[in-house]
Amino acid sequence: MLNSVIKIAILGDGGVGKTSLLRARKELTFIEESQITIGVDIAVIPFELNQVDQANSSFLAVDLGGQPRFHFIHDAYLKGVKSAIIVYDLTRYPSFLSIPMWYELIYHENPMIPVFIVGTKKDLVDPSLLNSYNEEFSQLKESLPNSKNIIGNYYISAKTKEGIAELFETCEKMMKYYYSMD
Repeated sequence: MLNSVIKIAILGDGGVGKTSLLRARKELTFIEESQITIGVDIAVIPFELNQVDQANSSFLAVDLGGQPRFHFIHDAYLKGVKSAIIVYDLTRYPSFLSIPMWYELIYHENPMIPVFIVGTKKDLVDPSLLNSYNEEFSQLKESLPNSKNIIGNYYISAKTKEGIAELFETCEKMMKYYYSMD
């Protein structure tokens, strides 16, 4: 059986919870006071493609530092990306407004990959706020090029792990779909 590694980018402003998202997926302990990612961090997340010759597969998750001082290295790490997760913080509206900038980075590298939009820290916001984000997300999605590749807007909590499994299961399904077409 062949091993397959699928490179996925995790992008978003600094402090939105990208590293916590990856930690929650790998079922590590939630760390309340996480340090910023210096430049880039790499994580391997196993999953199964369930194809005859590719049962052992992994996401190679590239967690890009969101602070402007790290932007100069992003292009190098985005080469060969097969999917992207753009992360924003539900408690910090300006991070939502940054989605088009992060989407443009991915779109510039590969306009055909699936992109997931993820609002973090769901456990810290009133559920009624999510309706506002849903409305704004619909408008935002329409304004972006090739928006059919935007899979959805997910709300998660790394602290409670709510929504983490659903996000990565959908990501895995999309990779299965994309790879079945090869």
